[in-house]
Amino acid sequence: MANVNVKVMMFGGRRCGKTSVLAAMQSCFEKVFGRSNLTISAADEDTLFTIEEKNREIKGYFHNQGRSREFTPDSNPTLEIMEYRFNIGLKNKTDKNKTGDGIVVDFIDYPGEWLADREKVKKIMPLIKQCHVIIIAIDSPHLMEQTHSDEEDAVGEFNDARNYSYRIGEWVKREFSAESDLSAKMILFVPLKCEKYYHHRQMAMLNKKVKKAYATTLNFFENNGQSYEVAITPILTCGAEDKGVEFSRFARDDEGEIILDPKFHTPQKAIYIFTERMVEPKPLYCEQPMIYVLAYVLEMVRKRKQDERDADGILGSIWRSIQEKFFNLPSAKDFARERDNIKKAMKKTDNGYEIVNNPLNF
Repeated sequence: MANVNVKVMMFGGRRCGKTSVLAAMQSCFEKVFGRSNLTISAADEDTLFTIEEKNREIKGYFHNQGRSREFTPDSNPTLEIMEYRFNIGLKNKTDKNKTGDGIVVDFIDYPGEWLADREKVKKIMPLIKQCHVIIIAIDSPHLMEQTHSDEEDAVGEFNDARNYSYRIGEWVKREFSAESDLSAKMILFVPLKCEKYYHHRQMAMLNKKVKKAYATTLNFFENNGQSYEVAITPILTCGAEDKGVEFSRFARDDEGEIILDPKFHTPQKAIYIFTERMVEPKPLYCEQPMIYVLAYVLEMVRKRKQDERDADGILGSIWRSIQEKFFNLPSAKDFARERDNIKKAMKKTDNGYEIVNNPLNF
C-alpha cells in the first residue's frame, strides 16, 4: 500500500485544550488497541517532545493536590502553528518504519488567540483546504455555563467569544469544500473538559447545546449529503468514571462579578477542582477522534484500492503483491483486517455521542 497521509486541522479557541487532546489520545489508543495488531507512535521529535511536555503538565495538576485542590488547566498556550505527526502501523509489519509506508496522520494546531487576529487568520485559511478532517474542539464549560434560560439547548453567554462557533463555522463552510485527493471529508465536533457534565449525567444536554451553537454549520454539512461524515464525539482528558476532576466556577471579584479578560471579553480564569483525591489522570474516550479518523482512512483506502485495480489491471495488482510479500509492506488488505476491531471500538451513541451525517456507513 502506498503511503497514505491524512491531514487533520484542530480548530478551537484559546486555552480550550487542543494540544491536551493529542497527549491523551495516544495513551488511550494504545490501551484500547494494545492487544490488537494496530499501533500508534509519534513520527518525529517535535511531536514526541510536545506530547511528553503536555503529559507532564496534566500529571502536575494531580501531584499538586496536597497544596491546592483547585487549578486552571491549559496554562501553557501554543505559540505558533504546529504540525504533529503520528504513524499508524501494524505490529506484524516491522519494516513499515523503514519504508515509510502505512498511514500517517498530521494534526495541525495553532494558537487559539489567532482566531481574533485578522492577519494571523490569513495563515490558517490556506491550511483548511489541505485537510481531509476538521476537528472542532469545544470548551464545554463556556458552552454550558452562564445561560440565560433553563432550556436544555440554551447556550452559555460566553460560548461564542470563547469557542468562536459562528466564525469557525463560516470558515469551515467556505474553505473546507475545496477538492482533495480523498473523495469525502470528515468533521468531528469534540467537546472537551466534559468531566462535570459526565459526572452529573448532563451529556445529552451537552449534545443539544453543541447542535444549537453550531446549527448553521451542521445544517450545511447535512445538506451536502454524501460529501461529509459528521459526528459529535466528547472526550474527558482528565477523566475518571465517577468523580475526580471537574469544572468548578469562573473566578469572580469581591462584588461577585465574573472577572473578564479585557481583550477577549471572556472569563479571565476558569477554576477546576478535585472532588476527590486522584493520583493520576484517567482519560476517557480520548481515543475516539483517532478511531473515527482511522475508520475514515480505511474507507478511503478501500475506495482508492478499487480505483487502482480498475486503472492498472492485473499487472499492477501482481506488482503490489510482490512488494507486500517480499518487502513486508502493509497492504490495504492488512489494514482492512483491522476494520472490525476499529468499528467495535467506535463509540456512536450515549454520553453525548452521535453520528450526525453518515455517508460512509460507520
